[in-house]
Amino acid sequence: MDGATPTARTWHRGWTRCGGAAGLLLLGLVVGGCANASAVMDFVARLLTSPRVAGWCHSPGGLETSSTRRSRRSGGAQERTGGASGTGYPRRLAGLAIACGTLAVAACGSTSSSSALQPTPTAPAPVSAGTQLTPLAQTPGPVPAEYQTQYASVEADAQAFEGMAGSPSSAGTTTVGAELLAANGNIGTGLLSAHALSGVETELDAYQALGVQGVTVCVSFPLLLPSTTDSSGYLSFYEQVAQQVQARGMVLSVEENPIFAGTQLTTLPISYAGLTLDSYAAEQQQQAQLIIDDMKPAYLSLLTEPDTFSSVLHLDLDSPATASQVVTEELSGLNRGATLVGAGSGTWSSISIDQALLATPIDYLDVHVYPLAPADLTNLTSDVAAAKAADRPLVMDETWLYKDLTDGNFGPAGTSQANASGPENEMKDVSFSFWEPLDESYVAAMVSYVRSQGFSYVAFFDGARCFFGYLTWSSELDAASYPTFSQEYNQMVSANFAGPAVSGTGLRLQQAIAGR
Repeated sequence: MDGATPTARTWHRGWTRCGGAAGLLLLGLVVGGCANASAVMDFVARLLTSPRVAGWCHSPGGLETSSTRRSRRSGGAQERTGGASGTGYPRRLAGLAIACGTLAVAACGSTSSSSALQPTPTAPAPVSAGTQLTPLAQTPGPVPAEYQTQYASVEADAQAFEGMAGSPSSAGTTTVGAELLAANGNIGTGLLSAHALSGVETELDAYQALGVQGVTVCVSFPLLLPSTTDSSGYLSFYEQVAQQVQARGMVLSVEENPIFAGTQLTTLPISYAGLTLDSYAAEQQQQAQLIIDDMKPAYLSLLTEPDTFSSVLHLDLDSPATASQVVTEELSGLNRGATLVGAGSGTWSSISIDQALLATPIDYLDVHVYPLAPADLTNLTSDVAAAKAADRPLVMDETWLYKDLTDGNFGPAGTSQANASGPENEMKDVSFSFWEPLDESYVAAMVSYVRSQGFSYVAFFDGARCFFGYLTWSSELDAASYPTFSQEYNQMVSANFAGPAVSGTGLRLQQAIAGR
């Protein structure tokens, strides 16, 4: 499938999943400070005057060998820089570029045998007794008429999941985490700014006050390879991120997902042209070794959504044979040290892929959970059973209650479909306060579920900013452009980080972690 054009459906799903959901990434830009904003504004100015605003494609340019940054890390990495060209971005994705600009302005103006291994992360440090959470005085409000059918479907799925989740308990060893948005690799050169680390610290402090015990960081491929421009700067940044996480006694989990090159999600001119399964595995392994050596995470996931990876990289990874082949090659010769290295897929994918991955020497199975339709819950149950039968720990690096069942990435049956509304509509959906009662129940149920099933780690992803507030629905806000909507929401959340001021969902998460 090399060179195959990815479907709009998979691009949209990947855009909102693998590299960080659009709104979540933008929040990372907000808390990252004005230096990040400058880089984003420069990109927006260039993008809006380019014919590429209506399209995407990968550069057909060739690859060439680059000299290594450090002699001990030499290894024939292929050149991954070179701009995207052509047409094909769905027009609705152009809103992301504008949103980046408006949010940037807001930020500047606002205040061995793997079966024998078991996870041994550092125990989470207790939250400081002086840290006070401020509950937000916000009511969910009624469900708008146009959302009532959608709400009823999501509610039914959520209730079914609650029924299989088990009772609240503080027992178990599951680490409860969230996505560290300000360190998402797709932010690109913004991570090299003087203010980037302070944004990470602000987010970590807010999460720790909430009782969150760990974070997932997307260290995107190929940022750390010597052939990538500024690779030493990215490595230095992520070393400091790891130090900040570990200094707080929090567990660090890393996803090595690919940069979403050629899309408006990133400014980086990365090209995957000429990449093969074998060369990708070799380069992914090289970066994985850097992550292990320099960041020393508790968990490192190499492959998490084979369908999304396939579309981003233009490689066929979405089958049991190819997924297991690449992961096996990446693990061969990898010095894992104390880091557990895993792989997996989403519950919307065939269970056969995870079964094949469990036959490789991974240390754990990583399962992503979004829609909760019966088919997804069946696959989740099968994944858990398969991992236990293979004597592998379970990790859930990404999860949130999926809402846009009408015309989003997933339909009412929980299977993938063409995204008619665009990812920006999905982000609007999760951000309205009328969803808060379902989110509260879902967060509590998920914590109970992963504890009852013995998961080692779970991280809330798409809706993580909902812990710090929602927007009250109005017809005007629903009809507003995504840049306008996103600017208002991200200004609110970034301000609430500083409190920290938290929503009912945030408070429910805190209670669930405490076993209440």
